[in-house]
Amino acid sequence: MSDAASPSADGLILLLPAAPDEAWRHWRVGAAGVGPEQVVETLPEHGAVTVLVPGALAPVADKPLPAMPVAQALAAERLSQGQGGLGAERHAAVGAADGRLLSCRIAAADMDRWLAALAQAGVDPQVMVPAGLVLPRQDGALVLGRLGDQLLARTQQAAFAAEEALVDVLGDGLEQVALDDDALLQRLAQIHAAPPLNLRQGAYAPRRVSVFRTANWLGLARMSATAALLGLLLTLVWIVKWNIDSSAEEARALELAQQRFPAATDLDAAERLLAAELAKRGEGGASFAAPTAALLDAMRPVAGVKLRDLGYGADGTLRFTAAAPRAEDVNAVLIALQNNGWKVTVPPALAPDPTGATVAAITVRAP
Repeated sequence: MSDAASPSADGLILLLPAAPDEAWRHWRVGAAGVGPEQVVETLPEHGAVTVLVPGALAPVADKPLPAMPVAQALAAERLSQGQGGLGAERHAAVGAADGRLLSCRIAAADMDRWLAALAQAGVDPQVMVPAGLVLPRQDGALVLGRLGDQLLARTQQAAFAAEEALVDVLGDGLEQVALDDDALLQRLAQIHAAPPLNLRQGAYAPRRVSVFRTANWLGLARMSATAALLGLLLTLVWIVKWNIDSSAEEARALELAQQRFPAATDLDAAERLLAAELAKRGEGGASFAAPTAALLDAMRPVAGVKLRDLGYGADGTLRFTAAAPRAEDVNAVLIALQNNGWKVTVPPALAPDPTGATVAAITVRAP
């Protein structure tokens, strides 16, 4: 149990009356511990609230925990409490503390009435505890105590309102122990810090806050749409800028080309005129030197390939006849030329000549 003076125990302990027309009582919990009992019509400002419900309406059964995992023991006890034909009209709550299994059955109408009254007072408690559990459990003794105007009792097997008939039956043969005020305040602090049994479970469990309920989805959708629109606008701006820059560069290139070739009306025409001029000079990719150098470079690693003839056309096409002992050697040269980006044409099939060598007529052009 937590210390009574623990700063984490700040808040309010509220005792609900046994009758609806009676006053509410509360104790402030602060760094100095639990304050004196107060009876006021309006609740003070508070942090965490622990609500104590009347012992007469919320008796608690106390038994040893069975030899099974605690979760299984609680589930089994809840199922047994829900049986008996009145499950739909009563609320069953279970808990485990100090090696004991605690259970309580309350009329659902009482739970509804208490929660409605608390909501009207602006309180949505996370914890509701039967008032009888404020009293400590002592072996071989009947513990009695007064909480507000309610007289409570607790034995080894139960916690309940100290009605004379119940005390006579359940406390027969037990030593009676009265709880003084200081011990009662200490127990209140312990219950507030670590409630042994919380009635707010099952159908009466506090509602969890869902991100799907709290998030401003309309606002998020608007922000996402705005971000997407801004991203699209930025992309369009860059595309327009690149197009403008590209158009300016193309216009500048055409202007320079027209200084040498006035007949060029666009970049394609200028490119054709420039290629023809380079071909006349024997320069550029369409010159004799470029494809010939590429052919010789491809033949260098293949020693068996020989040239039978070699010719160059005005259109920039290099024509030659290759001969080799094996067709694989000719193919190696062709593959090397193609890998270097040259346009190569070959006959549909390689055939041997009368000498037994594989011969192929091949053309090579710049890409």
